[in-house]
Amino acid sequence: MKISDSINSRNLFNRLNIFTKKITKKLSAITLWLIFCGVCLYNIQNQDWNNPRRLIDADVHYYYIYAVSAIVYHDLDIGKAYKKLPGSIRLNLWLPPNDETGKVYSKMSIGLSLIYAPFTAFSHYILVPITGAPADGYSAPYKIGLLLSALLFFLFGLVSLRKVLLLHFNDTITTLTLIIVAFGTNITWYISSEATMSHVYSFALIIFLYRLLIRWFQNPRTGLSILIGIIFGLIVLIRPTNIMFLVLFLATGDIRERILFLFRNYAKILLMIAMFVVVWIPQFAFWKYVSGHWFFYTYGDESFFWNNPQVISSLFSYRKGWLVYTPLMMLAFIGLPVLWRQYRPLFWQVISVLILLTYINSSWWCWWFGGSYGNRAYIDGYGIFALAIAAFLSFVAKYRYKILSFTGIVVLAAFVFLNLFQTWQYRMGLIHYVSNTKQSYWNNFLKTQMSPEFYNNLVVPDHPVAMMGIYYPRSEMFVGDAIRIKSLIELNPEYFISHFQGEAIKKISSQKKTTGLVLSDKIDSLSRIEAIEMYKALKQRYQFQY
Repeated sequence: MKISDSINSRNLFNRLNIFTKKITKKLSAITLWLIFCGVCLYNIQNQDWNNPRRLIDADVHYYYIYAVSAIVYHDLDIGKAYKKLPGSIRLNLWLPPNDETGKVYSKMSIGLSLIYAPFTAFSHYILVPITGAPADGYSAPYKIGLLLSALLFFLFGLVSLRKVLLLHFNDTITTLTLIIVAFGTNITWYISSEATMSHVYSFALIIFLYRLLIRWFQNPRTGLSILIGIIFGLIVLIRPTNIMFLVLFLATGDIRERILFLFRNYAKILLMIAMFVVVWIPQFAFWKYVSGHWFFYTYGDESFFWNNPQVISSLFSYRKGWLVYTPLMMLAFIGLPVLWRQYRPLFWQVISVLILLTYINSSWWCWWFGGSYGNRAYIDGYGIFALAIAAFLSFVAKYRYKILSFTGIVVLAAFVFLNLFQTWQYRMGLIHYVSNTKQSYWNNFLKTQMSPEFYNNLVVPDHPVAMMGIYYPRSEMFVGDAIRIKSLIELNPEYFISHFQGEAIKKISSQKKTTGLVLSDKIDSLSRIEAIEMYKALKQRYQFQY
């Protein structure tokens, strides 16, 4: 009896051990699904479906208008559809007219609407009839459809990232990396509160493209070539600056061999280019319709300042520095030496994307990219940066000293907590969406209640001056100082008008001397008119919101 019990116990132990090993081998898959389920539950619980600014707001309006126009209002002319939109939506969506044709356009490209379209159709033709909600493109069923698209793409991105990581790293390292990307970066905000912005979709498609390229360079099949062309075309159509991910085709340890490989498969490359162009046909057609030209720059006076990139601000500024609000992404930099020593081809891919993305983001006139949690423009590259993070974690895990690994886990957990807590702070307004400074950041650091000094320590960006490539501190000031100046301007209009009139008289006198005209009695009235306009412009400059 005792022998039998011993054998049974041993068998049970062996089965338990085998089961544990199987679970451990699938730890990253289990973690992936737990992350996804957690994100889904959070969104279901916290979405205020009737809030007009939830999910469809800011940039999303300009991405979404194409899908609404075509599917809901059955009109490819977004100008005609715009007139049928609910009044509350039109107030937050301004479509400028083209100077030549008078037709209105959205400055955002059509790519994200191509992704939104099937989900919008599902909402319009299935959810709306079931719920009886208004068929206007903006009621709760449409938001449910858009959120579903974001959640599925997030899952798709995590699955692709996991498969890529497992090519180089073990399951434990892959698990930790997935947790860091999902909960230790600002992608947390963009899948829990502003999921319909472009970043989650770009993140998913870019890491999927990377996975396809790995397979294509092993076996350049025709089907893969077609798919790569379509996916890359869509990535660039979502955000045209994503053309920089073309570097993934070239970045490798042996650039000469890579170029020769591409030349040997030139027919497949031409096929990719053809499919890329096919994806862009709707955009070309829209530009032609609204402007009369196949290519049309829709951003007006907004531009890049390639010779004045704000790299330090983009990475470290308290306003919106990427590494200030997503400090765990410093592991992508720390992991570069490990990649260089142990994964040389990966090193060139990661560092190329890191340099290009930083340069492009910091060269845009609005390097802080509007109201957002952290610098959102870097999220697109998180799948690639995860390779460097995983390399560093793998390097640390190889040390024999368990205390080092344990300490590392504690530090990672602390930074994940910091990210989740600061994401909550951002939701509560304890981190400002665009005007944070060093003082205001530390005023509320790790606090659940707002500091009395917080608002006075904010610095509002001077957008008109920034559009000329001039940045803080030359053109900006603390909100407290700006409020005092605003009060002076409003309480002493005649003082400022008199000052401006003196400047205007000098200017007009100089012009009349230059043109040989004689000074007339009208100079006072002309200078007064110009001075009043200058005063209005000064007053308008301080009509900020904070």
